[in-house]
Order: sequence, then structure tokens, then C-alpha cells
Amino acid sequence: MTQSDLSGTDVTATRGTDKPRTPGPVSTPNGSQRDADGGSVGNRSPGSIARLLTDGAAGRAAARHWQQSYARRVLVVDAIIVISALAAAQIGRFHLLPVDNLSERADWGPVTALSAALGATWLLALTLVQSRDVSLVGVGTEEYRRVVSATAWVFGAAAVGSLLLQTDLSRGYLVIALPSGLIGLLVGRHLLRRQLAHQRANGRYTTRVVVLGKPSSIAMLCDHFDRSTPSGYVVAGVCIPGYDREVGADLITAAGVVPVLGDEQSVERAIELTQADAIAITAVEHLGHDKMRELAWRLDSLDVDMIVVPGMTDIAGPRLKLRPIDNLPLFHIARPRHDGVSMYPKRAFDLVVGAAALLALTPMLLVAALAIKYDDGGPVFFRQERVGLHGRRFRIWKFRTMSTDAEATQSVERASTDPAGSIFFKSASDSRITRVGRFLRKTSIDEVPQLFNVLSGSMSLVGPRPLVPGEGASVNHFVERRSLVKPGMTGLWQISGRSDVSEEERIRLDHSYVDNWSPVTDLVIVWRTVRAVLRREGAY
Repeated sequence: MTQSDLSGTDVTATRGTDKPRTPGPVSTPNGSQRDADGGSVGNRSPGSIARLLTDGAAGRAAARHWQQSYARRVLVVDAIIVISALAAAQIGRFHLLPVDNLSERADWGPVTALSAALGATWLLALTLVQSRDVSLVGVGTEEYRRVVSATAWVFGAAAVGSLLLQTDLSRGYLVIALPSGLIGLLVGRHLLRRQLAHQRANGRYTTRVVVLGKPSSIAMLCDHFDRSTPSGYVVAGVCIPGYDREVGADLITAAGVVPVLGDEQSVERAIELTQADAIAITAVEHLGHDKMRELAWRLDSLDVDMIVVPGMTDIAGPRLKLRPIDNLPLFHIARPRHDGVSMYPKRAFDLVVGAAALLALTPMLLVAALAIKYDDGGPVFFRQERVGLHGRRFRIWKFRTMSTDAEATQSVERASTDPAGSIFFKSASDSRITRVGRFLRKTSIDEVPQLFNVLSGSMSLVGPRPLVPGEGASVNHFVERRSLVKPGMTGLWQISGRSDVSEEERIRLDHSYVDNWSPVTDLVIVWRTVRAVLRREGAY
């Protein structure tokens, strides 16, 4: 029997029994079934409440153990990188190994003491900014931002202190230590993240969550968890405020089927059954202030974390600022930055990186141009009108990858390959693509001439892809919001599957970039674009 609530989300009740049913196995992102201890198991029959209670204590202990182990591992990696960077700076600047004379030998002690003090301060700063917070790992750029921030503060203070105290901490020493240490820390965190993501893809090192909220908001949160496997959140069960139906019904979400374990009064029982590590609350307005405070006290006694989901989605961390007023926490959401001084670093980045990329890729551009000309004798470049910043039109540069009559036959091709009428038309089986063009698209070489648009200022390296006039007009606010920033050569949807990304997801990602862009985000997107191009996934 299937029951539906007012939101339209399906809730499937248990058949053939009038007793509460114990939740079944939890589906992990890779399709396996996840036991309470965080490992992957085979098929397990539903209704094994005794098994959940038996394995619960071990599961909670295992979760705490991997978090502590991971934090220690990050600390060790940080220490090795910091010590190595400072040692390299000391040796490279002062040539203290090997020593050639007594004066250099006499300098060894003071310089080493300064290096040790700087290293200890550096590691302490990384701790104070909570860069090793387990809740940050695997999600977004906040961890990297905190590493950069701590490093900048330490070296800024070291430079000022050295100037005021006239110590031997020379500029040459800082020039070696700063970039080598910062790059090493970021690479180390990245490698640790990849290792953790691999573990989480196999159902280990995850955080079990009970979600309290309405079915529609639960479905939304499960959808986000499902799209972000590296975050490690697995929904073990849900509680629905005011739920008065059969306990043990199945709630169908994008992340799989999860059991309904009761209403807001059943939270402790749900945590006991699932041995969850955290509870995510999407029904703040339903519970009210008093019930939220009481729930926080109850969770504290159970050693369970509380995650409060705000009403707005796709808001990046830097835009959120918590400002308590009379002990009432208020989230202030900063306006997106689309103009003014904040855009100068973006333009400088476009000019420097764009010019360097164009210079380095010139030989490849010449080879591609000759291949296109030799293939069918037609024009090398394809110029088309696109919509840019504030709706202004410009002509985009691309290598021609289709037959010379592609524009004239577009309506016929679209009718045959896209009868449903997609918002963004692009087909892997498009018959107009030439032999050379198919290779250029697969390798993304056809997009490289857009560096001319970047240098001229009509495009940016990172941003939403430029639309053809009229494209996307059927989507509310889509074209208007995108026109607040320059279109880009690459963006969020290119690193999330490229042409294989669904239209709904592409729209969401474009909105997310417009609302949350930052220089750090652009750097991450450029880096991930290189990986996506090399893998050739979703390109056609």
C-alpha cells in the first residue's frame, strides 16, 4: 500500500503486519548495503532490530575512531610538510648544510631556533582556524581556504616581526618557505581527501544521519547528500513531525529508500535504532525555538551532533555569517559579488593565465587549424553570436567542428535527434560533426580559441557557458541571473559531467556559480577542468 503526503513524496507502508517494522539496510552511494559499523555488507533481510542494537555500540565507537585517526593523520602530514619547507628554506637561503666556516656554524643555532618557532606557530595557526575539523573534509573549498588564511597570517606576522626585531629571518628565507609550504599543505590535504573519498565510496568512514523534517525537505537534503558522496553523509532513517502512520514505512528519495522511524518525539528511539552520529533538522519552523533548544539538550546527552539545514539552498559558506543578537543566532547572507573592486582580481587572473595558456598552446592551435583545413577545405574558425555580460552580444571564437552547412540544417538535425525539445541542444550522435571535429570536441581543443574572447574581455576563464540568443529563455530568472557575470570557457557543470549533466542540474550549477563565485572557487574549477579534459568524460 502506497501512501502520499501533501508534498507528493511517496511513503510506502509495510505490508502484512500491524507491528512496527525495523528499518532495513541503508543504501550507500555505490549501491552496496551499509552496516552500522560503517563497512559494506551483503544482502540483509529487513526487520533485524536485534542486529542494529547489537552492532550499534561498535558502530558509534568505529565512527569516533576513524575521525580521531583521520585528524591525527592530517596533523602528521601537516607537520612533515611544514618541517620540510622550513628546512629547505633554511638550507637554501643560509647554506648551513654543509658548513664551510666557523661563522656559518655559529649562525646555525639562532636560525634553527627561529625556524622551530615559526614551524610551531604555523601548526598552531592551522589548529586555531580549525583547518583539521573533520566536518570540513571532503566538502567544498573551506578547508583549503582556512589553510591559506592561516599561512598568510603566520607569514605576514613573521615578516613584520622580523623587520621590527631585525632578526635573521630574511626575505629569501620567506620566499622559499611560503610557496613550498603552502603548496605542500594544499597538495597533502588533497591527497588525504582523495584517500578518504575512496573509502567513503566503498561505504566506510561515513557519518550516519537521522533527518527530522517534512518529506519534501528530506527529499531535498537526500538529493544533496547523494550528489556529494565525498561528504560522507548517509541517511539511516527519518522522523516526520506530526507523523501518525505506521512506523517503518519507506520514504523514497534520490539517495534510495529510507525508513520512517516516527515523529519529532521519536528522535531518541531513531538514534538508538540506527546508532546515528548526527541528526539533521529541516523542520526548524515547525519545531519552534523552545523545542529546538530542548532537542539540542537531549542530543547533547546522547553525544550526537546537530545539523540545522537553513531554508535557502546553494549558498556558499563565505556568504553566510552568524551574528547572534541577545543569544539568538541570526544568519546574515551577504549579497553576491558581481561588480566593483571584487572583479579586478578575476580580470587580472583572466589576463595572466589566458595569455600564458595561449602562448603555450599556440603550436597545438596551428596543428588543429591545418587538420580542419585539410579535412574538408572549409573555414578554420566558427564565429557565432552569444549573450554576454548584462545581455550584451558578442561573437565567440571556436574551431569549426561541423560541416559548413551546419547552421542551415540545424532545425532538421534537432527534429531528428531531439524530438522532446531540450532547453540546451547538444547531441553525441549529431551527423553534422566532422571526423576531425569529433576529435577536437572529445579533447576540448575546439574551445581553446575562446582565449581570444577572454583576452578581449567578452568572456572569462571561469563562468557559465555563453548562451545562444533565446536559449534558456523558458527558464525563470535563468538568463537574467547568468548575465550578471561574464560567460566562461569552463564552469561548474563542465567539471560535474559536462554534456552528460542533466538540464536541471546544469541550471542549478549555473545559478550556484553566479551566486557564490570567489577567486578560490575559480582556481579550483580551473584545476578540476584540466582533470575533466584529460579524462574526456561527457565531451561531444
